[in-house]
Amino acid sequence: MLIKTVNFGDLEIPEDRIIEFSEGLPGFPRIHQFAVLELEEVKPFQYLQALGEPPISLLVINPFLIDSQYAFQLSSMDMEEIQATQSGDLMVCAVAAIPENPEEATVNLMAPIVINEKARRGKQVIMLDTKYSLRHPLFKKADGAGAATEVK
Repeated sequence: MLIKTVNFGDLEIPEDRIIEFSEGLPGFPRIHQFAVLELEEVKPFQYLQALGEPPISLLVINPFLIDSQYAFQLSSMDMEEIQATQSGDLMVCAVAAIPENPEEATVNLMAPIVINEKARRGKQVIMLDTKYSLRHPLFKKADGAGAATEVK
């Protein structure tokens, strides 16, 4: 599939890299196909690129790099929707927001995106009863003296 992107120009996405989101994503319910773009220059971040209109691209990161104790529960319906039998087989990512001042960057730990890469199915899971935030700081302040990254 050839797609036109705002950030990356024209890209050829192999059919086996297309991830189907049956419900779309919150805010983008009509976009059902995405691809994960891995670019060396932004690692450990990746992009979740929409393959429909509008041509959006979400910056994502593995939430376990932000909080090694990160945990969430998938319901049996969630697992069924993404055609998964074991949570260990899933790719998990969280949407990051990088404002003009990168020290104020945040990551949405309240609504992880889970992807079954084998079945090429994905879903964003919104946790309602959680300690996690929509705007978890990507960088921690080190004793109030400056920014110290938690990203590994």
